[in-house]
Amino acid sequence: MPENTIKTKKAEFVPVIAVLNMKGGVGKTTISANVFRMLFEKKRAGVLLLDLDPQFNLTQALFKRADYDKLKDGGKTILSVFQTPQDTGLFSVSKVKSPPPSVSDIGKTLYHFKNEKPEINLTIVPGDFGLVKYSLMDDTGQLSIARSRFLDFVSTEKKNFKAVVIDCNPSSSFLTLCALHACTHILVPVRADKYSVLGLELLHEFVESIPTILPKPEFIVALNGVPRKIDAETASIESQLRAHAVFGSRTMATSLNNSSHLRAKTDYTGFATDKRGSWTGILRKEITAFADELAKKLGV
Repeated sequence: MPENTIKTKKAEFVPVIAVLNMKGGVGKTTISANVFRMLFEKKRAGVLLLDLDPQFNLTQALFKRADYDKLKDGGKTILSVFQTPQDTGLFSVSKVKSPPPSVSDIGKTLYHFKNEKPEINLTIVPGDFGLVKYSLMDDTGQLSIARSRFLDFVSTEKKNFKAVVIDCNPSSSFLTLCALHACTHILVPVRADKYSVLGLELLHEFVESIPTILPKPEFIVALNGVPRKIDAETASIESQLRAHAVFGSRTMATSLNNSSHLRAKTDYTGFATDKRGSWTGILRKEITAFADELAKKLGV
C-alpha cells in the first residue's frame, strides 16, 4: 500500500425506522415505545425516539402533563427540529436556512446505562400538536427548508445512537414524507384484519410511487394484537399475509399478542414493561422475543 494512502474508517450503519401504517389503531405507538425500550435494555443499544405524530400519543404515554408542559414551554419538542423559535406563524416558517438543534438541546433521556463511554441512552424528542401547521401549508419553498432541517437533524444525531425510531401519523402528509425520506426501514404494524393489511398495501404502493425516495426503505411487517386463542378469521388473514407475494417474506415470525396491559391508561405514565404486576414477566418475555428478532433484521 502506498505510504500516502490514508485508511478511513467505514461509517457504522445505523437503522432509521419509520413506524407507520396508513391505517390507525394498529399499535404503532405501542411498538415504538415498548419494543424499542426492550431493545435498548437487552441489546445495550442507544435508541432515539422521535414523536412525529401531531397527536403525540407516544409523548402523552410517557410524560405527565405538567412535565410535558415544561418541555414544551422550553421549546424542547420535535417542532424545534422543523423551525426556529422565531417561527410562530401558523402558515409560515422562516426562509432563512439555519441548522437544527441537537438532541442534547431538546431531547429527554429516559434511561441510560451507567459508566458507559460513549453514552448509551434511551432518549425521546417529544411530540407537539404544533406540527399540524405543516398540513395547512402549501409553500413548497418553506416546506423544503423545514424538511431539510429534519433530515439534517436525523443524519447528525444517528451517529450518537444505534437506532433512530420515528413514530409517524397514519397519513400521506408532509410529515410522513419527511420520515420516509429519512428512514432505512419501515416497520408496519398490522392487526389480523383486512383493513390494516389494506393499509400496508397502500403504504407500499405510496412509497414505490415516490421517485425521490431512493434507495427504497426495507419493509418489515409486524403482526400485533394477535389473540392468544386464535379464531378462524384471524388464522385465515395471518395465513394470507404470510403467503403474500410481496409481504410474506417480510413478515416477522414473532407476533405480539393482544394484551390489555399494553394499552395506554390514564392512571399510569411510562412504559408498560416497567409496571409492577404478576403479568409483567410474561409481557417482558414476549416483547423481548419480538425485539430480538427485530434487532437481527435491523442489524442492531
